[in-house]
Amino acid sequence: MTRRRSSAWSTPFLPAHCQVRVRFQEVDSLRVVWHGHYLSYFEEGRNAFGRRYGFGYQDILAAGYIAPLVHLSIDYFRPARFDQVLDVETRMHLEPGARIRFAYRIHDPAGEQVAGGCSTQVFTDPDGELCLVRPAFFAEFLARWHDEAQHDPPRDVAPDRP
Repeated sequence: MTRRRSSAWSTPFLPAHCQVRVRFQEVDSLRVVWHGHYLSYFEEGRNAFGRRYGFGYQDILAAGYIAPLVHLSIDYFRPARFDQVLDVETRMHLEPGARIRFAYRIHDPAGEQVAGGCSTQVFTDPDGELCLVRPAFFAEFLARWHDEAQHDPPRDVAPDRP
């Protein structure tokens, strides 16, 4: 049985990469990274994306919006260990609507995928009212970077989970 590629990895995207070193306090009694710390690695990826493209949390706030997280999923494939340098690949997928969709892949120094996942953020005004229409600043951001968007080559079978 083959699994179809998830749309999280098949839509046009803007990529960013960063590296994180596993710190001692992130390792549990089993001597592997505690599962909750992978979310911090995703956050590092989102921050690297923001620095690369000028679309960080401060930029969103400066435009008069807040972007709360409304969905997060993660899959674990193999353990990461103390002092490993992990590569975090973050992709913002260019989708219609008033939401921000990121997909993540974390690889160990050997290039093996350690974890992967995705997150969705929405836009609200400062009072917490949900924006149902894409904010103008976000539409402008997407238009500015549209020609830089990358596409994965088509495949019939999905890679290891997102």
